Amino acid sequence: MEFEIRPVKRDIIIDGFNSIYYFEFGKDFAHAPEKHNFWEMVYIDSGDVIAITDGLGRPLNQGQVIFHRPMEIHAHVSNKLVPNNMLVVSFTTQSPAMEYFDKKVFSLDKTGKTLLTLFINEAKNALGEIPSEYSDKNPLDFSNAPFGSFQLLECYLTELLLVLSRLDADRSNRVKSTENARILAQSSITELIVAYLKDNIYGTLTLSDICKTFFMGKSKLCKLFDDYIGEGPIEYYSNLKIAEAKKLLLKEELTVSSISDMLGYSSIHNFSRAFKKAVGFSPAVYRKRINHSEI
Repeated sequence: MEFEIRPVKRDIIIDGFNSIYYFEFGKDFAHAPEKHNFWEMVYIDSGDVIAITDGLGRPLNQGQVIFHRPMEIHAHVSNKLVPNNMLVVSFTTQSPAMEYFDKKVFSLDKTGKTLLTLFINEAKNALGEIPSEYSDKNPLDFSNAPFGSFQLLECYLTELLLVLSRLDADRSNRVKSTENARILAQSSITELIVAYLKDNIYGTLTLSDICKTFFMGKSKLCKLFDDYIGEGPIEYYSNLKIAEAKKLLLKEELTVSSISDMLGYSSIHNFSRAFKKAVGFSPAVYRKRINHSEI
């Protein structure tokens, strides 16, 4: 008598890993919204983070994990109170069962945390060290991984997904489109854009540049700034430049022309006109008056 083989039914199949990171962020970290064509899992190992998904905000606490579906616009922002440690794993799968994880947040129990610990330890074996720089976009290098290490990573993550997928729906937390969540997300996105404008104060940004960076339409961007800042994004950006110009004008070694170039103005004429409109004096007159304490 022969026993007939029963093929294993694989409800979730991971095709491969796109990235594995373990970040140790300060309490002021944030990154601009992003999207990509693979799944991303974010686990909060310590601290508290705000996850923004498709315009909705959700606080994440230590021990919680969230999943971002392919091409979902998402960002993560610190709550500005404590530093944060995060495990971020992106992977490719075509399994329909993954739809269960769309916008879901889970609080991991002992089993879930054990599986992630095994995953992290094996990632260290496979990669030598887990990438920790946000700007590091190099492909994962498994060339020196011990025998079976890559497959173990797949096994641990697949087991975690299967365990989580068997939870009842009422035991997982679906991100709800509440007004409070939307306000939280919009205010957080506005903070990200403000930080982006400040980082590019010596550059030249247009409304289209900002929209492209944050995957946002012009009307939505302008409404965000009007609601939370009280002025348009380009007006705010221009005022940042004027405030910086005032500081630079205190430095006698810098000419008005060089300040104009540093701040990205197309000509000294445009700089002088914008400065006078905002301050009431030309840059040269402002410098003269401030140096004589007349302002």
